[in-house]
Amino acid sequence: MIEGKINSVENCEIKMQYILDEQGILVEFPKDKCKPVEYPIKYKLKNAFEVFVCVEGTDNYWISNYGRCVNNLKHKDNKFYAHKEGKCHYTIYEVEKQIVSCPIKKQKSGTRKTDKTKKRIEKVLQRNTPNNECNRILDEMQQANAKRKYLLETTRYKRETTPEELVADTFLVSYSGRHKIWHKDGDDTNNWYKNLLYVSQKDYVDLKVGKVTWQELNLEQEYIEYENKASASARKVYEGIKARCGNTEDNDNVRSCYDKSTMWQVWLNEPKEFIKWYLEHYYECDSEEMDVDKDLFGDGSGMYHPDFCCILPKGLNTLLANSKKHYNEGQNEENTLPLGVRYSGKTKKYHAEITFTGAERAITLSEWDTAEEAFAEYKVMKKADICLVAARYKESVPNYIYDRLLKVDVKPY
Repeated sequence: MIEGKINSVENCEIKMQYILDEQGILVEFPKDKCKPVEYPIKYKLKNAFEVFVCVEGTDNYWISNYGRCVNNLKHKDNKFYAHKEGKCHYTIYEVEKQIVSCPIKKQKSGTRKTDKTKKRIEKVLQRNTPNNECNRILDEMQQANAKRKYLLETTRYKRETTPEELVADTFLVSYSGRHKIWHKDGDDTNNWYKNLLYVSQKDYVDLKVGKVTWQELNLEQEYIEYENKASASARKVYEGIKARCGNTEDNDNVRSCYDKSTMWQVWLNEPKEFIKWYLEHYYECDSEEMDVDKDLFGDGSGMYHPDFCCILPKGLNTLLANSKKHYNEGQNEENTLPLGVRYSGKTKKYHAEITFTGAERAITLSEWDTAEEAFAEYKVMKKADICLVAARYKESVPNYIYDRLLKVDVKPY
């Protein structure tokens, strides 16, 4: 019986979640060692690895592991004020909650009156105790003693702090004698939790004057990991691509513009392989939605494959997508015109139309005797548009994507 239990434990699969290590490399981490986010909020994340955690001692402030702070102190629960980021100063309000009671006196008139002059403290609640839990405790006390009136009192205290202090308090394991915070990369505005290190006062001074590097201090620094949504967000993207490729039961509508799309069999068999690829290649481009593209590096097969796929901001992905098909005469594939080309039955000529990025309307180009000539003009204009937009995204996209954009071959079909 004992042996059977041991085998059962050994065969139990440990659940993992993806995090970024100190070098920003994707690694797996045991999920049972990650703390749950007890008071989650709905706020747009910087990326799939960002987590907002309620600041200890407060009801209305949240700090992320990337150093972003928000509060809803003067707003409804679904509206947040975003604080400044980087090297700056914060004033936040910590909260102390306690339950007090007052005796209830019966008046000559028969009414009952609370005597607040004889108030006493019944219970000091732990910081971050949610309001619903406070109310539950309050109700229990009131039901147990009808001779006293029980009330919840809240006192707010100002706290002067900084983003790096809040991040360190929330995401770094503290050590005795090490109370100063050092930025590993020397950038005081980079408050990503794994860029921070607790050091002693002496070490901090030595680091400041350049007598030593943080690596030479050889200090251990553990980080507190919280459950993130990285795998869940990547899985959602995976299911969307899978549906486009016809690998779901209800895909008629989804596949209407993805007739030739397929997914690499390894990704179909092992969704985790796609999730890992996606998280390794994911990046943010301001607040723009990000898409998985299969054509910029593709071989024309329409397959979602790690050699062909990249992640693009929606603006770029839309720019590279082919426009809807136009036909010469009759609605069939044999009469499909080249990309961007139209045929005028009135003039018996071909011309192209293009809407430059950011323009409000399409521009009609020159008329030509053949569709090939019209497309040649369109190709020059489309290529110019792609290069111009690529320049705008140069600082936001990885170099390998930018370099590829400059070499895009605009094809007729």
